[in-house]
Amino acid sequence: MASRTDIHQNLFQLYEHYVGEPDSSKDVYGYWLFIVGYVIGAAGVATFVVGYAGEGEPYTLIRASGITAATGLALCLFGIVLMLPVRKRGIQASFVGLLVSFAGVGFFGWAYPNNWRELGVDYSVEVISVYTLGIGIIAGVTALVPILTGQRGMFVEEEGQTEDPPILTGDAMESAQFAAFRDDNGDWQWHVLHLEALAQSTESAVTRPEATEGIERVKSQISSAGLMELTTSAFRLYEDRDGTWQWTLARDDGSIVGACAGEFDERDGAEESVSFLKDEGPDADVIEIEGAAFTYEERRDKWYWQLVDDDRVPLASSETGHSTQERAEEAAHTFAERFDRARVLDVENVGVELRERADGWSWRIVDAADDVLATSTDAFDSRRDAEEAAEALLPELESASVTVAGEPTYELYESGQEWRYRLVDETEHVVARSPEGTDDRLAVDTWTERFGDNAADADVVEIDDAEYEVYPAADVDTGSAASTPDDDLPAAIEEPEPAADGGTAVDAPDAEDASPWHWRLVTDDRDVVAASTEPHPDAESATDAIERVRQQASEAELIEFENAAFQVYEADSGEWRWRLIDEDGNVLADSGAEHTSRGEAAEAMMTLKEQAPEAELLEIETAAFELFVNEDDEWGWRLIDEAGKLVAEDPATHPTRGAARQAMNRLLEHLDSDVRTMDRAIFQPYATEDWHWRFVLPSGETVAVDGEAHPTRDELVDSLEDVRTAAVSARRHTIGDVSIQLYGTDEWRFRLLDRDREEIADATVSYADREVAMDGVEDLKRHAGDAPIFAIEDAAIRVDDADGWSWELVDAERTVIAEAVDSEPDRETLLEAIEEVRQLAPMAGRVDFDVASFELVADEEDRWQWRLIDEDGRTVATGSETHETADDARDALADVRGLIESASILEIDSVSFELHTAEDGWVWQLIDEYGATMAESTQTYENRTEAREAMNDVKAQAPDGWITFTE
Repeated sequence: MASRTDIHQNLFQLYEHYVGEPDSSKDVYGYWLFIVGYVIGAAGVATFVVGYAGEGEPYTLIRASGITAATGLALCLFGIVLMLPVRKRGIQASFVGLLVSFAGVGFFGWAYPNNWRELGVDYSVEVISVYTLGIGIIAGVTALVPILTGQRGMFVEEEGQTEDPPILTGDAMESAQFAAFRDDNGDWQWHVLHLEALAQSTESAVTRPEATEGIERVKSQISSAGLMELTTSAFRLYEDRDGTWQWTLARDDGSIVGACAGEFDERDGAEESVSFLKDEGPDADVIEIEGAAFTYEERRDKWYWQLVDDDRVPLASSETGHSTQERAEEAAHTFAERFDRARVLDVENVGVELRERADGWSWRIVDAADDVLATSTDAFDSRRDAEEAAEALLPELESASVTVAGEPTYELYESGQEWRYRLVDETEHVVARSPEGTDDRLAVDTWTERFGDNAADADVVEIDDAEYEVYPAADVDTGSAASTPDDDLPAAIEEPEPAADGGTAVDAPDAEDASPWHWRLVTDDRDVVAASTEPHPDAESATDAIERVRQQASEAELIEFENAAFQVYEADSGEWRWRLIDEDGNVLADSGAEHTSRGEAAEAMMTLKEQAPEAELLEIETAAFELFVNEDDEWGWRLIDEAGKLVAEDPATHPTRGAARQAMNRLLEHLDSDVRTMDRAIFQPYATEDWHWRFVLPSGETVAVDGEAHPTRDELVDSLEDVRTAAVSARRHTIGDVSIQLYGTDEWRFRLLDRDREEIADATVSYADREVAMDGVEDLKRHAGDAPIFAIEDAAIRVDDADGWSWELVDAERTVIAEAVDSEPDRETLLEAIEEVRQLAPMAGRVDFDVASFELVADEEDRWQWRLIDEDGRTVATGSETHETADDARDALADVRGLIESASILEIDSVSFELHTAEDGWVWQLIDEYGATMAESTQTYENRTEAREAMNDVKAQAPDGWITFTE
């Protein structure tokens, strides 16, 4: 059944079913165009009505509904024009009007609402004028022109004009009739009737107009047709519509059994092809393949090979062409060797490939599609070294942290057995680090939290030699030197009196609600020289205590004892007392009562001294420094006032008496240092060869130090603003041996970094945005643990499931050597196909083509036909008939050989009648100038004369025949 397109056929069938038999194709298209225009216009009106009743944007609503409704109206009018009996020139003029109306619609879409009426430049008149002009042209062609001119014939067909006679007369019955009827498929065919059916069409027409067109073509050409008589097979040589020459091979009954495989620019080329077939075809061998074979084909001056099995099913083909057939043969043999050794790249998600490059071995991460995701930065001395690096990498990737370049980050990492952190700013510089390592992971978290919480408001303070720092005790950590429990200090007498270092008694009415204050004397390298022993209610009291320490220390004498000692001292009330202290300064006993004079107190003390004869006797008239040794044989110092109370003490112990005395001398050396209130954290700059800083909390704890040195103090201070910003906004990430960092702006990539932020690998793929890149990285982490490690030494078989399952043979550089011809439905089937190629490729031989050889091939529907191939593997001719099996095609080929040998050569340059012999007599065909059959006899005639008389009858009567259609 002949059909232009399924849409074309469906439109006609629907029209015939619901409307009636169309007179022409424009009736059908006009009707459906009218329907489409009606639907579009109605949609525009409905959009406006529904939208106007709702809450939609009015301008958008009017614009959308106006465009839709105006477009629908134009299409409706043009559809009406097509359904009317309008001549071709009228349709062309209406089409111009349609284009003008569409331009008006587009003009409206551009102008409304910004350039409509009161808004902007008013184009409303111009828009309406353009659209009205277009609509006017469409309607005016068919309505106004006949009225104004009084002539319908200009654009509209005159009524009643037809070539068919108005009624059937006796004379008319003597002429031929073309009777059109529907076949089993619902298409139109026709017979030529003259007293009886003499001829019939060879092809069907989908619509009545197409059938009419075919009949009219026969009527116009049949009278000039010549006559050719075929009693044997023949080659029909003809020039096609596009100017190329072709030929077909026909049996003596006119049926086509073969045709040329290509087209020829000149007649001589077609003749040479026919001559080659006549000379070589009768004796040409049929190609037989055992197991598998390589075939070779030339395309566009390049030679390609193909591996086929014994059923001629293609198994593999070359990806690139070769300059000569010999090179293609070499490539095919190389393929067979490499494919046999190649491993299948069985990468389900990601894998790691080891590869050798100029500077050594490296590794790269590939995905399931064999696309390279990332490549190692460093080269390795051997493949084993690269493999070990990959083996160490993959487990770390599973738990690797993902950071983003340009976002400040606290990176917490383990160095040896200690935890540390570093602060990386938005420029990827390490601007701060932890002051030291710690075995407590939570301590590093605390450092980063305190640094981030306090960095924004911290002052920049430089300590010149040493300073007193007065600070609130609320920030002092339990267990620090400044908050050591009093059990380790000399016991203070529980009296409601001022503290020895100037502090106020803690039982003041609001003492529990106030934050106690402490002081310390620190050097520029944060060594604590001395510290307060008791809390103070406010900063001013702590400052007064520092002044008291200065006074006491400047007048103090040095007292040294190694055992217990008795002390006689004057209390603040003016009374005298005594007490027994050990070498650590702890009070072992006291007088319990006050004495009016020094002698009375000494006399009472001597009574007890008889019980402790080894105790020394210390008489204190002014403040004194005491050097003492504790139970661990560690030395220290303390400052005692004239009343025997502890004023200040050494914050540390020392291995020798001399070291303790040096520490005491440091207090005396820095006694007059400046006093500074430290109620918030500070950045403390200090100089060595370069300038550095440390970040100190009010408690005295250093929680951060600089990440890099600065040549001058000013540069250091300028950089602190960036440090503050990074410290406050940074997020925390725990970094292992490997971390993944995303970077990019318009396109995003990733890189792998080691613990020291040195690059391990860089991505070779990019992602559209950060979210997509993050998804890709998470997918990599998810499958890294199962990633295989492999190497391609020569070639590998890459599996691809993009469009069905197929394979490619690639080398280490991923150059495609060969590929599968067809895809498979699933992975298992593909692996079976790969194994089949492994088995067949090594044993495949070369298909040797003689000067000419016949080959049996199957088409897409598994029907077989023959083709003739020359010695270069080029197809010369193909069979026109198909067969169920290869054996049937082989049997048919035996008949073709005989036809080729006896065939004559006919050149067709005009419409011709052909007389053929058939099994039971004679038949005829009407052949056009392109070798196509236009009509054929409806019956077989007993002899040549009867067939020719019937042919002449058709030739004489058909040109004046009239046409009838019968359902």
